Amino acid sequence: MTTITIAENINLEKNHFESVEEFQAHLLLSRQEEELSEEHKAILDDRLEEEKNNPNNKITLEELKKSIRRS
Repeated sequence: MTTITIAENINLEKNHFESVEEFQAHLLLSRQEEELSEEHKAILDDRLEEEKNNPNNKITLEELKKSIRRS
């Protein structure tokens, strides 16, 4: 068995992996769960506000698919 040391504090929730691939997948998923930047939060807040102010201004997934097929 080989022990690997990583200088960066990555705060793993798990400390045993069956394979390197499982470890890589865990790292990728944990990186994706990092907090959003303030810019991204502002965009999401704007979109939520738009939905709140105009609740009927939307289309369903099926309507979107149909509009794409017609193009």
